[in-house]
Amino acid sequence: MKHPLVGILSILVFPSSLFAAELRIAAWNLEHLNADEREGCVIRTQNDYDIIKNSIDELEFDIVAIQEVKDIEATRRVFPEDEWNVEISKRPPMKATRECWGLPNQYLQHLATGFAIRRGISYQRNPDYKELGLGDEFQRWGTDITILEGQKLRLLSVHLRTGCWGPPQDEDETKTRTCDQLRSQIRELVQWRDARQEEEVAFAILGDFNRNMDIPDDWAWKNLSAGENPLHLLTGGIEAKCDPRYPRLIDHIAANEEAQDLVVEGSTREGPRVGEHPDHCAVYTSIRL
Repeated sequence: MKHPLVGILSILVFPSSLFAAELRIAAWNLEHLNADEREGCVIRTQNDYDIIKNSIDELEFDIVAIQEVKDIEATRRVFPEDEWNVEISKRPPMKATRECWGLPNQYLQHLATGFAIRRGISYQRNPDYKELGLGDEFQRWGTDITILEGQKLRLLSVHLRTGCWGPPQDEDETKTRTCDQLRSQIRELVQWRDARQEEEVAFAILGDFNRNMDIPDDWAWKNLSAGENPLHLLTGGIEAKCDPRYPRLIDHIAANEEAQDLVVEGSTREGPRVGEHPDHCAVYTSIRL
């Protein structure tokens, strides 16, 4: 006969087998994050990296969809290898030929999407969604992973075309090409969405959409959310406080019904401002798998 404490010890040692795991999932554009603090369009100090890393720890993120990182080495400045697995899109490195604004002899580095996943969380890497790049060497691919903790959750990290943030740009003839590119990317996201719906899998698209989608009748959100199984804008209704230049959120988390059902009520928020850089704040939510 087993000692009665055996059952209790099993619960203490193996909680994930009996209880639903709660994970905090974030999306964060890290603003030209490079391994070399003197490289690229944002000059940093060690303190800048420390501030970002400490914020990630303080906010207790488990999974972070990241944007504007040059490479794996850059992510390791804020996501240490002994704590995090990192997946970066395999888009070919962009040549550093564009000069940074206001920084002579400084050149724009490669900007990639990706994910940082706390070690111990099971996941699989899916093929990059390169269609979001539109064949343009500068436009970013989507990084695609599936979380394998209990119920599967598919996640796509995105960084869409900048410059078409809302109605003022839609009506600006000088922004026609910019907005057309964003429309093309939204169409590609609809294709990805439909493929996931056919799989009947819980999924979320998260990252820097570069669009104020939480406004009445926004064409981007209407197109992305339309269909028999509409998406939910988890970041809808959140007041943007991060940067006065952005009175509305352009970073979002969009989830289908199955993923929405996993969200902990009231857990979706915008993170606090973290030093001078990055110029975006994280948005995050908690889910139970």
